[in-house]
Amino acid sequence: MTLLSHSRRPAVSAVTAVLAAAALLFGAAAPAMAAPPSPPPVEKLVALGDSYAAGQGAGVPLDGCLRSTAAYPYLLDAQEDGPKINLLRLAACSGATIEDVMDTQLPQVNKGTTLVTITVGANDLGIDAVYAACTPDPFSDPCTAALIEASQILGSGAIATDLTDLLLAIAERAPRARIVVTDYPIPFVPESNPSAQTVNLATLALDEQIAAGATAAAGLGANVTYSSLAYAFAGHQVGNAEPWLGANPGDPFTFLHPTAQGQAVYAAAVLGAL
Repeated sequence: MTLLSHSRRPAVSAVTAVLAAAALLFGAAAPAMAAPPSPPPVEKLVALGDSYAAGQGAGVPLDGCLRSTAAYPYLLDAQEDGPKINLLRLAACSGATIEDVMDTQLPQVNKGTTLVTITVGANDLGIDAVYAACTPDPFSDPCTAALIEASQILGSGAIATDLTDLLLAIAERAPRARIVVTDYPIPFVPESNPSAQTVNLATLALDEQIAAGATAAAGLGANVTYSSLAYAFAGHQVGNAEPWLGANPGDPFTFLHPTAQGQAVYAAAVLGAL
C-alpha cells in the first residue's frame, strides 16, 4: 500500500501543474481589470442673442456685432471646473431682437448642437429708448410716449409669444440640445437718477415676459431651463461703488452692458442651470 500511494503522488502533482499552467495561459485565474472611466461628455454650444450675449462693453469688439472674447459664451468655453463646453459659434449680435435671432442666428444651430444659450428681448421692448427719453425729464412728453409704447408691448404679450416660438424652433433644429434662457439684471440703484426706477420696473416686466416664454416652451416639450439674473447684480448696480454694468451714460458702448465681472456672473448662472 505504501508503494502504491507513493507511485500516485507524481501523477496528481502533474495534473495540478497542468491545470495551473492552463489557468495562466487562458487567464481564468487572472483578476478582472476595471474598464477605464469614460471621458465626460462635451457640450457643443451655440450662443444666441443680443449685446449681452455678444459681450458688448466687456472687452475689445471683434466685429460689427460688437462681440468680444469677454462674453459669457467664451467664458463657458474656457472654464475647467464644470462640464466640458466647446463653443462652436457665438452668433449673438448687438441690437438683435427676437425676430433677428430667428431670421439670422437660428440657422447656425443644427442637430449636432447639444447646448444653446440665449439672452434676448431688451431690444424688443426698447428699454434704451425709455432711458433716453425719460432721463432728461421723467415728466416730459417724450418720456410719456416711450412709456406708453413699452406698456403696450408688454401688455400684448408679444415678447413672451415670440420667444416661445423661437425656443420651439431651436428645439426642432437641435433635438438633443439643452436650451438655457437668461434675462436681464435690474440695472439701477432706485435713487441713482430720475428715471432709474422707471427703467428698473420696465426691466422686471421684461423679465416676467421672458420667464413666461421659457415656461410655455418647456410646457410644449422643449428642453428649456430659465435662469433669472434679475437680482444677481444687487449691490453692483449702476449707482453702487463697484457696478457690474457700464455706469457712464456718456459712453453708449458700455453703458448698461455687463462688465467683464458681469459677464462672469452670466457664465456662472448658465453653469448653475446645467
